Amino acid sequence: MEVLLVNSSKLAENDSSSSSDTLEAVFADGVYSMDSLSLHYKLFVPDRVNDDPAPLLLMLHGCGQDAQDFSTGTKMNAIAQAAGMYVIYPTQSSSANANSCWNWFVPKHQIRDSGEPAALSALTRQIMDSHPIDPRLVFVAGLSAGGAMALIMAEQYPELYAAVGVHSGLPSGAATSMMQAFNLMRQSAAGKSALSGLSNGATVSKSSSEAAPPEKTAQSLAEEASYHTPLIVFHGDQDKTVNCANAERIVDNWLEQQAARSGAANWQSTSLTHATDSGRQSVVTTYAAEVMPERAACEYWRLIDGGHSWSGGSSNGSYTDAQGPDASVEMVRFFLERTAA
Repeated sequence: MEVLLVNSSKLAENDSSSSSDTLEAVFADGVYSMDSLSLHYKLFVPDRVNDDPAPLLLMLHGCGQDAQDFSTGTKMNAIAQAAGMYVIYPTQSSSANANSCWNWFVPKHQIRDSGEPAALSALTRQIMDSHPIDPRLVFVAGLSAGGAMALIMAEQYPELYAAVGVHSGLPSGAATSMMQAFNLMRQSAAGKSALSGLSNGATVSKSSSEAAPPEKTAQSLAEEASYHTPLIVFHGDQDKTVNCANAERIVDNWLEQQAARSGAANWQSTSLTHATDSGRQSVVTTYAAEVMPERAACEYWRLIDGGHSWSGGSSNGSYTDAQGPDASVEMVRFFLERTAA
């Protein structure tokens, strides 16, 4: 297996006041090859003054998008620069899916060390091996089909991803065919995750170079952890492509799985109304264990009058809503707060 970086472009230039060892931000094209599979991707490398271990985010685009479009639309590179965070944007091949969707609804792409999860986790580990990444600060997020795949990645690799963000996504394991997927997208979501739940990867030994032992499944890894992987969800209540009920099912699954794993957790919920400068409102519900009320482990942003689009995104990208709250800012804030020492 190998990673090839090509066409690396500089995104920031040093000014006269910068340290001589400052590293310039770049947005590089790469190809990751594993067996007969090749994943094209873009890697954002932030402008940094040293090589201290940094956070890493895997960003999974929606159907009909690619790495460049998704990075532009979400404005995640600018947020990542401020946080000193690396970002990987893999592009789904049209040969793997005619609409360039991640195949979250196909059984072989819903399990550990198989199909797309195997390739995406291997790409993540390769970037961790080749760059100064803090293995405790590795995250995954996505939009729509990418959001559904992000949830699968967090469930299947709890020792790798420390938190997950799902925007306009769907419950993992709730569909096993394209027809079921379309029905789930357009109707109320009744599906439950196929797994016992998301686990907190921070409690499992994390390594940038070693995969979990083959005999350990995601379920057994989850059973070793004390809490679920922190989860943040965004969904527009007027989404005509993916019914908003899917977001509610994702959160309900998260709560049910936590209760099943560790008994009554006494999760406390708090709902507040958030408004942007333009007047767009969201109902933000946070869930925190009674023993740690200051550390919400789950947030659900119900975007009032929001459609199927990345909230707070740039109109230069597809499927974006510039008037909504900035999902990129809030995701990175949530990820780093949840994993703070």
